[in-house]
Amino acid sequence: MPVQDYFDRKAVVFLEAENKTGAFRELAAFFSLRYPSAEGEDVLFRKIMEREKAISTWISKGIAIPHVILPEGNPSRIVLGISRAGIPYEAPDGEPVRLIILIAGDRNEHIEVLRQVALRLSSPSVYEGIIAARGHRDAYLAFTGMAASCAPEGEDGRPAISGHCLRHAGQLAREIGARHIFVHVDCMDNLDIFEEDKRAVVQGELVFVTTSKFDELQRRFASARIIQIPFKGITRANQIGLSVIFALSRNFVDKEDLIVSVFGLPYSGVLDAVQVTEISREFKIFFSLDSNEGFSDLEHQVLVRAIELAGELADEGREGKPSGCIFVLGDYEAVKNHCQQMIINPFKGYAEGELNILDPALTETVKEFSKIDGAFIVRGDGVLVSAGTYLRTRVPLAELPPGLGARHAAAAAITMVSRAAALALSESTRKLSLFRGGEKIMEL
Repeated sequence: MPVQDYFDRKAVVFLEAENKTGAFRELAAFFSLRYPSAEGEDVLFRKIMEREKAISTWISKGIAIPHVILPEGNPSRIVLGISRAGIPYEAPDGEPVRLIILIAGDRNEHIEVLRQVALRLSSPSVYEGIIAARGHRDAYLAFTGMAASCAPEGEDGRPAISGHCLRHAGQLAREIGARHIFVHVDCMDNLDIFEEDKRAVVQGELVFVTTSKFDELQRRFASARIIQIPFKGITRANQIGLSVIFALSRNFVDKEDLIVSVFGLPYSGVLDAVQVTEISREFKIFFSLDSNEGFSDLEHQVLVRAIELAGELADEGREGKPSGCIFVLGDYEAVKNHCQQMIINPFKGYAEGELNILDPALTETVKEFSKIDGAFIVRGDGVLVSAGTYLRTRVPLAELPPGLGARHAAAAAITMVSRAAALALSESTRKLSLFRGGEKIMEL
């Protein structure tokens, strides 16, 4: 069953405690008050503390999930504890915890509830939406992923915010000379506001940005420009960054343009924020890939296509299992001096015209070869030179950014000895890192 079957929309506590013990006490008190049939506050608090002493309930950056079994007859329940300031938790990363999710209830349901909570939290945007929540309703929507309409219509007057936000975005675009307004629509459940008879409120060219609504947007707004981002659950900053990179690669925008972006919290159903992006200043690294500036021969559309493929691999994996890979892009003349085949090169012997990464017919081939250890070597014009390639750079570990695994270290190192860019997809976290000049310049 989904998490909303165990979670009351009012079961949210904005924690005032400054330490872990105090937070547990607040959660136990709230739980016992909200669900009187459960064990009393003191017993529940003691069980939470015993569990914590046995093994830490920290699970990932900013998140902890204390969970206890209650006597038979007590259904499983979830309570969200949100700390604005953060609570010291002796976490492995040294960071405070801002979201503590208490799970308590029936033994037979326990594992399933934990699994459902973990599935929801696997998307970073869910955590981001919860801790940014302005009240119980926002937290409920972010955690469950339910449509905003599940709350009483007009409960807080927020549906009108989208229209106001779009109107002000249009006004801002006119005042600063921005030609485009990028609207990140995945937070919205109802797209009627963008119908032709209502779009006049914006008075500017809309570019839709989406991960999951591409087909609906294309069906309803056939003439509109649409950018599909291949990554789910990335931060707002990365959404904006990717949308601009994709727009540049497709000539939707120019290097000197200003862009106004409009977006909202995940699952909120509302557009509530506006941001201005100055492309020439904020995307210098993207333009450093231009051959006419003497840095690399990597074409923009090749970088974008590699990001798309890596994004699909991150989302789908292969044969039901997570997949990791490296794409080394551009400056092949320098890169080839640091390559050694681990297997017979599966691309050898084919005509270059049949091996371009931009060719949709090669999508499944690339994904299948991602299971092979080693890197994909891709020329700046998109030709896939090799797969299963070992990168031997002999760059000292001390010169690499700290905290990198073997795959990411290899990707960083090859960009230190060449002018190539490298993409590394982590098998364990499914995050994609872009390296340039030995430095990680973007993580998705």
